[in-house]
Amino acid sequence: MPENRHPDACRIGVAFIEAQLTTLHAYASLLSDWIERGAAPPDFAKAQPLLARKHSRPEAHTHSEDGTPMKSSPPDNVPSWPSFDTAEKRIAFALTVPCTNAILAVAEYFDIHRLSASRAPEVQFLMRLRDAVVNGNTFSLAADEYRPHAAYAGLIVDHTLDGTLLFSDGVEPGFIEFGDTVGLLRYLEKLLKSMQSAISAGDAG
Repeated sequence: MPENRHPDACRIGVAFIEAQLTTLHAYASLLSDWIERGAAPPDFAKAQPLLARKHSRPEAHTHSEDGTPMKSSPPDNVPSWPSFDTAEKRIAFALTVPCTNAILAVAEYFDIHRLSASRAPEVQFLMRLRDAVVNGNTFSLAADEYRPHAAYAGLIVDHTLDGTLLFSDGVEPGFIEFGDTVGLLRYLEKLLKSMQSAISAGDAG
């Protein structure tokens, strides 16, 4: 894993988390009608103007799965919007992926900038959530494995969560919800700001 010892890691991290929070709010707002009431799903055709914005040329990457050159590019696979029979499944589909993406992104930032070494319970909480994300939305926590205390706002990650879901799949309950993800990121943003202030004060001294 690359290491980055940028002196402004805390300041950059604050901006990075703010961007993740903005995206989470925007995503939830855009899909709120569908999430809550099962309204008409987004029209994927409206994505075409943004999909057309690219520097790559299709003819430069025309290979089959085994690497054999092809005469023309395969057609783009247009995703289809799934249907669900319960609101809980709609919520799980709509919110789990953006939450897990944000967790992965921020945890990766903490790792690269060596901020994940902090023993702050909330930082360790983030890292354990990251582990569950990459384990298929499921905690894998052996009872005999040492882990620093990982907690946030009354939520504690320990071996009793082994085998349980991080986010609900719409059938089984999850450990956290969309709002917990947003709250955790807000807390980590404040933590980085306090760390930045402490570093600045030390430099001034």
